[in-house]
Amino acid sequence: MLTTRFLCASALSLRGMPLLHGNCGTLRKLHTTSPSMCAEAVVEGPTAFEELDVRVGRIVEAWEHPDSEKLWCERIDVGEEEPREIASGLRAYYPTADLLAGRSVIVVCNLKAAKLAGFASNGMVLCASSTDKGVVAFVEPPEGSAPGERVLCKDSTAIPPASPNRVKKKKLMEAAAEELRAVDGVATYRGVPLCTEAGPCTSPTVAEGTIN
Repeated sequence: MLTTRFLCASALSLRGMPLLHGNCGTLRKLHTTSPSMCAEAVVEGPTAFEELDVRVGRIVEAWEHPDSEKLWCERIDVGEEEPREIASGLRAYYPTADLLAGRSVIVVCNLKAAKLAGFASNGMVLCASSTDKGVVAFVEPPEGSAPGERVLCKDSTAIPPASPNRVKKKKLMEAAAEELRAVDGVATYRGVPLCTEAGPCTSPTVAEGTIN
């Protein structure tokens, strides 16, 4: 004698959107002599990099930090009403301010403000580093990129960036940095080029290395 059992649809909630497991939208009668399995849908959340607010920036002004031999203080246009003030520990690699002013760079904009040697820094400029850390250089957006333009992985779609609190709590910058690399002079995340609408972001000085 055949026995029967019923498998009910169950749902999980992802970011407030109901999602049914597999194709179990209705009750199905399953005979024990011919069992079937209902595949559970696997949905991945956004990557650490996708949650970062990474934008094209242009350094408007740079000056030496008065209390630190390592830091540059910069005002960077990232497409907002006023340029952001950001500190970068790059004086060993860019010894004079004229090497920074007017340069296009890539900026992570949704980090919590931090004081570096007493200077309030509101973001971080991305740089590529050689394996031995002997060379550190700016990652550069392609020509034609505008300040404030979002930097994304190639062929991906922008999502709303995480709040600065979430970035800090979940250590999203640290997680993203583990998989940011310069490969053949191109900035990549998980092997995928980082791009603006004008093309890929590059690392002309450091062809192979880490990005942070």
